[in-house]
Amino acid sequence: MLIVISFLCLTIGVTIGWLSAERYIAFMQHIEHEHEELFQKNPHPELFDKEGELHRGDYTSIVFDPGFDPDKWDPETDIKLDGFDE
Repeated sequence: MLIVISFLCLTIGVTIGWLSAERYIAFMQHIEHEHEELFQKNPHPELFDKEGELHRGDYTSIVFDPGFDPDKWDPETDIKLDGFDE
């Protein structure tokens, strides 16, 4: 009887350990998208695909300085490309 209980405990312990390890590895390998906070708080309609699933592709974000006036902006003089000399 002791052998059966030992084998049963060993089997249950190995199974629970294996499942726990799988979940832990999946948790540690999860990479959060750069805009995940935006997806959760304010998902815009253009972020969804045809099936209604959230599309977590590559997005460009633009940050404007405080006090930016779009009427005074001139693309000919205000755009500077990094790495190019004029």
